[in-house]
Amino acid sequence: MKPSRGRLAFVMPAPSAEAFEAFFNHEVRLRWDTLLEVTYVEGGGTHPYVGAITTNRGRGWKKGMAMRTRFLVYDPPRQASAELVEPTGMFELWAASMRFRDRGDGACDLVYTYALQLRPRWVAALFGRLGSALFARETHRRFGAMARYLTAMRKALGSM
Repeated sequence: MKPSRGRLAFVMPAPSAEAFEAFFNHEVRLRWDTLLEVTYVEGGGTHPYVGAITTNRGRGWKKGMAMRTRFLVYDPPRQASAELVEPTGMFELWAASMRFRDRGDGACDLVYTYALQLRPRWVAALFGRLGSALFARETHRRFGAMARYLTAMRKALGSM
């Protein structure tokens, strides 16, 4: 069975460096991330690096979903990619990359590309499309929250 693949594009209301920092600084990320209740770099630190393993646990109805990911690329503020360390929960496979590109108007483009495969095999066969659609919906919610956070931070800094 092949993994579901997706590519989602967003405009973030901040330059690449600010958007990259908001996502990959694990302390900052918990201020806005609608998906995660817990996220940290194993071994310490606030930012991942190539080879770093992070632990992520969901919030709300996603609380039972947890995964450990390994960073394959970490190139601030341009790109990062990670993959699932081992199958966990409903995920047989998960991998994603994020690319950031400044637009010249104070904003940046963020392109999120992912591969996702559910387990066991019968769940993937029955619910693979639904799982991919739910994942895409949650990803849109998540990056919408990130955009709102970046807007609020820029307004707060502008009023100082």
